[in-house]
Amino acid sequence: MNTEATVIQILEDVIGAKQLTPETRFLDIGGNSLNLVAVLKQVKEKTGVTPPPRQFFDKTRSTVAAISAEIDALRAKSGAAATAPVAVSA
Repeated sequence: MNTEATVIQILEDVIGAKQLTPETRFLDIGGNSLNLVAVLKQVKEKTGVTPPPRQFFDKTRSTVAAISAEIDALRAKSGAAATAPVAVSA
């Protein structure tokens, strides 16, 4: 499972932002507390874990890369497996 690709796909779907990179920050693409609910729901469905909501608003930990690393750490700790593959669009 490519967690960064999964997070990018979720953010593109929920927020509508395009051309995201691992350095993209949640707040910089229009992320807010309302769409965070939908993001967290999809992350849980696709990865089996939920990163802390506070992380999405932290200036240094809200990049796609940092959020993905947190998801991977939580999955490793809990033993959760991805429940749905994510198609990555070119």
